[in-house]
Amino acid sequence: MSIAVVTGSGRGIGRAIALRLVREGYRVVVNAKRGVAEAEETLRLAKEAGGDGAVVIADVASREGCRQLVQRTLDIFGGLDVFVNNAGLGLYAPFESADDKMIEKQLETTLKSVIYCSQEAARAMAKGGVIINVASIAGLMPFYGLSIYSAAKAAVINLTRALAVELAPRIRVNAVAPGVVKTKMGESLLKVLGVSEEEFARRNTLLGQMVEPEHVAEAVVALIKIPTITGQVLVVDSGESLRHGALLS
Repeated sequence: MSIAVVTGSGRGIGRAIALRLVREGYRVVVNAKRGVAEAEETLRLAKEAGGDGAVVIADVASREGCRQLVQRTLDIFGGLDVFVNNAGLGLYAPFESADDKMIEKQLETTLKSVIYCSQEAARAMAKGGVIINVASIAGLMPFYGLSIYSAAKAAVINLTRALAVELAPRIRVNAVAPGVVKTKMGESLLKVLGVSEEEFARRNTLLGQMVEPEHVAEAVVALIKIPTITGQVLVVDSGESLRHGALLS
């Protein structure tokens, strides 16, 4: 049975990806930084669905945390086939008000975690595997108040392409780029903007509907299953990136 790791999978998009991979027959390692209860709930849901897995608490914003996560996976299951870099942090603030602490926190969680974990995962995938990075349409277009997050996600997108070249043919590397998703992070952003989900979907997407975490999970599975896709970014945004060049400020 194949083994998959999903960082930041205690809730939201990460949880949806983990549960979708369980349905595909993967043993899934659920990861969280501190949310033990949330991670264990994801694992409970996975087992309820007939799957198997484990919880590994590790801070993937650090090299040591990524090393611990991959090593624990190897210790428990003896291998690693798929690694999903989902952990990220989006802090809303106008560019001129972003202080050093905020900048470093966003870069550590959103970009450095992908670099560190991808290195550790690639070293563990001796027989090959797949790395999927959860990016964002913020890495493809400007978003007011999310300049640091946007810069980090743009770097993740270019890193995806670079790793696809460097790690081929042993490892395929792809990314998904969601728009605003119905998660706690998405709710926080809409609260800052002062709009409801319904209003945002109507005014800022082509399809008039919000992206669900499960939609992103389906895209991840598609990129894993199709063996001839690498170095690509699959946008899942209900047409948001085509409707507007930026969020309303």
